Amino acid sequence: MLKKDKTSEKKNKILFLFICIILILFFFRGTINNIVDEIGTIFFPIQKTIYNTGNYFKETSYAVTEYKHILEENRQLKNENVKLDMVVEFNKTLVEENKRLQDLLQMKKSIDLELKVAKVNFRSPSNLYERFYINLGTKDGMKKNMIVLSGKTLIGKISKVYEDYSLVDMVTGENFNLSVLTESQMLGIAKGSDEGSGELYFEPNTFENTIKSGEKVYTSGISDIYPKGLYVGYISEIDQDESQIFRSIKIKTDLDILNLSEVLIIIPKEEKEK
Repeated sequence: MLKKDKTSEKKNKILFLFICIILILFFFRGTINNIVDEIGTIFFPIQKTIYNTGNYFKETSYAVTEYKHILEENRQLKNENVKLDMVVEFNKTLVEENKRLQDLLQMKKSIDLELKVAKVNFRSPSNLYERFYINLGTKDGMKKNMIVLSGKTLIGKISKVYEDYSLVDMVTGENFNLSVLTESQMLGIAKGSDEGSGELYFEPNTFENTIKSGEKVYTSGISDIYPKGLYVGYISEIDQDESQIFRSIKIKTDLDILNLSEVLIIIPKEEKEK
């Protein structure tokens, strides 16, 4: 019984204390609010710093994530652009090769000669206008002195033949001489030069001053190798000496040496009949 009285007394004390606290809060709420505001004012800079620091790390983390995302997106776009450029270049190459092959086919149809198509295997950068190798040899029926064309333009002749490839000496080579005839029927010799520009020099057999720039030049037919009428080039420059006797006459070919990929080999009639 005594224990219950003590428990009840304790509960009453707690209740009384709780009621007192409520009354104090009610009657002194203004003062308490002021105290809370003052405390908030004191701790606001600290809270602000903590808040700003948290935001900084949050924004920094977001910025880093976004930066990585942008870098990855840029990398993917670059890869796609590279692939696209490769596809475009590949298609361009196919179109150019297709055009070359069509031109070669048209050439074979338009020329009343037996022709074989050969690929250019190797050209030395130091003598682009001297010689080059083709992928046809003795096993393909190639022989020395067979004529080589680039389109309708005479490019040279086979000088050496091996089993799987052959060497072609070009008309623009330094030691190459060729009997030619201009459109105005001026006979002369076309000689290759060592100037490295792909031009030939024309030495006429007459001193007549009738030749003009732009005239086309063809093989004369005065040769055991070259038939008459093969296109060589055109007169590109005439330098007249004061004596009116000696002239420097240049022949420019239409050869695109840097993009030379295929050539045509003329097969002589006797070889064709075999």
